[in-house]
Amino acid sequence: MKIEFNEKTEEWEVLPPHSKEGIYTDGNLFKKINNIKMIQDKGWDCVINLDGIEGSGKSTLGLTIGWILSNKKITINNIAEGTLDATKKLQILPDKSILIIDEGSLLFSSKEVMKQEQIRLIKILNVIRQKQMILIIISPSFFDLNKYISVHRSRFLLHVYTDRKLTRGFFAYFGTKKKRILYEIGKRNYNSYSKPRSDFRGRFTDFKLPFHEQYLETKKRSLFEAFNNPKIDIELSQSFKKKIYIEMLKEIDNIIPPLLQKQKAQLLKVSRKTLYTYEKGSVKGEE
Repeated sequence: MKIEFNEKTEEWEVLPPHSKEGIYTDGNLFKKINNIKMIQDKGWDCVINLDGIEGSGKSTLGLTIGWILSNKKITINNIAEGTLDATKKLQILPDKSILIIDEGSLLFSSKEVMKQEQIRLIKILNVIRQKQMILIIISPSFFDLNKYISVHRSRFLLHVYTDRKLTRGFFAYFGTKKKRILYEIGKRNYNSYSKPRSDFRGRFTDFKLPFHEQYLETKKRSLFEAFNNPKIDIELSQSFKKKIYIEMLKEIDNIIPPLLQKQKAQLLKVSRKTLYTYEKGSVKGEE
C-alpha cells in the first residue's frame, strides 16, 4: 500500500492504490511499525533486527522503516557506520530518537573482531534502554549475533532475500516467538530460515532517502576503514564510558554464566582496579 505523512495531523495516511505520490510499504509491516510507536510512547525502547546477504536490499528496508518511524525526520546523523560510531552518536542523539547501525563492516571481520563488536553492541543496548530509543540493527546474518542480541532484546527479525532470478524486494517477518525457535533450529541446520515458517512475508521497493548520496559515501568509507583497519577505536568521555560499563555489569550475569573478576576484566578490556570502581557504581545504582 502507499502511505504519505500528513504534516497537519502528524500521522501517516494511506493513499489510493494507484497514487503516484507517497511511499510503498507492506500493510502487515506497517501495522508492526505503528505498534513500535505505541510501545515507545509507553516508555519502552525497541530493537529491530534486519539481515540478508550482501546486495539483497536490507539497508534499503531498514532506512525505509527508520524514515516512517521518525515521521521523515531522520538525517545522516541517525545512521551509524558501526558500533564504534554508534557509541559516539549515542552521546549526542536525544532521548526517544532512532539509531540505525548498518553493520556491513562485519563482512570483513574475523571472529575475534566480531566478538568485540558484539560486546560493544550489548553496551549500546543498555544505553538505548535508558534513552528509550529505537535501534535498527542491519547485519549480514541473524545467526552470527549472540542470543541476547538476536533473541532476547529484539522485537522482531526481518530476513531480506531475493527470488530465484535475484530480484530484490522480499522479506520474511519473524516475531518474538518465531525468531526464538528460528535461532535454535536454524543454527543447527546451517543457518537455514526454512523452519519455522515466518509469521508473514512481504515486499518492499527501492526507496531512497533525501540524503541518499551522502549515505552511500558514508557506507563506502566505513567498509574501507573496516577492511583496512578493523581495530580502529574512538575516545569517549570518562563519565559516559563509566555509565555504559555500569549498565553492562548489570546485564552481564544474565547473559553469561558467572565469571571471576579476572575474566570480567578481560571481557571488558579493563583493569581489575577499574572493574572494581565500575562494580561499586553498579551497587550504588549510579545513573
